[in-house]
Amino acid sequence: MTEIRIESLEDTKRLARWFAQHLPRHRFVRALLLRGPMGSGKTTFACFLARFLPGGEAAETGSPSFTLCNRYPTTPAMLHGDLYRCPASPPDELTEALQDAGMLTVLEWAEFLPKAELPEEFLDILFTPCENVRLLTVSAAGRGAKKLLRELRRQWAETTGKKQEASLL
Repeated sequence: MTEIRIESLEDTKRLARWFAQHLPRHRFVRALLLRGPMGSGKTTFACFLARFLPGGEAAETGSPSFTLCNRYPTTPAMLHGDLYRCPASPPDELTEALQDAGMLTVLEWAEFLPKAELPEEFLDILFTPCENVRLLTVSAAGRGAKKLLRELRRQWAETTGKKQEASLL
C-alpha cells in the first residue's frame, strides 16, 4: 500500500499521465478500482487518464454516472464504468471488460463490485478528501500490480520532490 497526497489539479493530471505512460508496460494490470465519496476526484482522474492514453486526445470524456459505462478509443481501449446506480449487479458490459485482457477498466464506486467479479490483477485507489488536499491510498492485487505500485511509489516521490508515506503489503 502507498499513500499519495494530491494537492492540486496539476497533481491529478500528473498522476493520470504517469498511469497512462506506465500501464501499457504492465499488460496484466487491466483494472483500476476507484473508491471514495462523491466529489473526491475519481471522475476527474479517470477522464485525465483517458485523455493521456494514446488516442485519447480525441476522446469525449465524462462521468459514466448515467450511461454506466463509457468506452474510449484509446490504446489500450478503456472502459470507464460507474456502479453508483447499480450496486446490486454490474452491467454485462463491465463484467465482460473486466475479463478482457485487451481492455483497461477504470471503475468508480468499485466498493459495489461483487468480489467474484474482481480480476486477478488490479490497483485499488481510495480517494479521501481532506482539508486542502486529497489523500489517495493505493493497494495492489496480483504480482504485476504490486510491481506497478512499487514503481509508482518510487517515481511519484521523485517527480514531486516530496517524501511520500509508503509501505507495501
